[in-house]
Amino acid sequence: MNLRFRVGLSISLVGIACLAVMAYMLIDYKRRSIDQEIEAGTRVAIQLLQAITPSPLELAQISDPMASLVDYMRNVGRVRANEVRIYDTNNQLIYESPPSDYKQGRWAPDWFSALVAPDTSEVRLPVPGGSILITPDSSRSVLDAWDELWQFALFVLAIIILLNIAVYQILGRTLKPLNDIVTALTEMERGNYDVRLQHYDLPEFNAISQTFNRMASSLQEALIENARLAREEQQRLAAEKELEQNRRFTQLIQVKLEEERRAIARELHDELGQCITAIKTVGTTIANRSDSENEETRRNARTIIEVASHIYDVVHSMIRQLRPSALDHLGLNDAIDDLVSQYQKQHPQLNIVLTTEDALNQYNENVNITVYRVVQESLTNVVKHADAVNVQVSLSMQAEKHEAQKADRLKIVIRDDGKGLSEDFAETRRFGLAGIKERVQAFGGEVSFESKPESGTTIRAELPVGQEEMKP
Repeated sequence: MNLRFRVGLSISLVGIACLAVMAYMLIDYKRRSIDQEIEAGTRVAIQLLQAITPSPLELAQISDPMASLVDYMRNVGRVRANEVRIYDTNNQLIYESPPSDYKQGRWAPDWFSALVAPDTSEVRLPVPGGSILITPDSSRSVLDAWDELWQFALFVLAIIILLNIAVYQILGRTLKPLNDIVTALTEMERGNYDVRLQHYDLPEFNAISQTFNRMASSLQEALIENARLAREEQQRLAAEKELEQNRRFTQLIQVKLEEERRAIARELHDELGQCITAIKTVGTTIANRSDSENEETRRNARTIIEVASHIYDVVHSMIRQLRPSALDHLGLNDAIDDLVSQYQKQHPQLNIVLTTEDALNQYNENVNITVYRVVQESLTNVVKHADAVNVQVSLSMQAEKHEAQKADRLKIVIRDDGKGLSEDFAETRRFGLAGIKERVQAFGGEVSFESKPESGTTIRAELPVGQEEMKP
């Protein structure tokens, strides 16, 4: 049921209600009017008939008074809205007034007559020689009231019909933008967010049009933004997945690399170390001979011993670089302390201050080798490039609450007072910083570099460690 039909139906119902009320008022008015009219007509008829009834004196002079009365009534005809009948002494009808010519043959509906017709009674007047019966007749007045009511009803119905037609046409033109609005909403529901409404003359519909266009534009922009964010989120997830894969791959490479270093260190220690030891033993045997004629041989033997000792020291240093034995036999604290002692011994111009915690010895090989290599690379960079005097190495644990589970973070800080990094260090990847960053990120940690020219460098790394990184 559309709006125009509802408005038309409302107007029709209101008009019919008004028609019913006015019809009721008109019927009530006509009923009272007809009642008064019939009553007045009956009174006039009685007075008239009483006036023409002959007196006793006149009766003595009239031979047949009833015939004279009938002749008079025939000349008079109907007495207003009354039917007059004259009866003789034997109650025989001798005269009846003629029917009314007014709207002859037409009658009001019975139900309407029952509503409007007054409740009147017949009046019988005794006259000499008989009686006169006066019967009030309201049928013509009732018919007039019916015709008036019918004409009024037709007029009101015509007004209602014309009003409905006018309202229907006006609403059709006025509400035409609603079709455009419904169509636009349907298109938007189907996913067409490019739809827009035109300018309308009516300010109300024009306000709706402007509001709809702004809403459509905002929705379209929001959808575009959501699509962009979704693409960015997909790209971010893909990048995170790729980063995680790279991290695991890098970690696997580091593990394999450490295994290879351990194997090479073992080979150097077992094979090359034994050979060098054998050479030193042979050289020592030759040098210890007491034969004075072989002085040059003893001198050459001592040279062999010195060279073998130097090779042994170099090999031992290489073994320590490839695989720190302290990690296997002592723990992270002692291994770091041994590493710092070696650098301090090899480079006495450096003042290295080490700060550690006892809790560092509880973690497994993966954590230990990562921390060891980060400190080793950092100290190597300081020695090679920083020209520093003082170096601070700090290893500490920090407990944090994350997602209702306890997670520890191992913090590594190496700070020097050297000349700092050049402005293009991030692009050139110098000083072994790339290796430090790869190791920390492969472990799932974070690393940062802070440096200013001639103000030293600070390397901070944080490694997440949990129960899975504990020693079994």
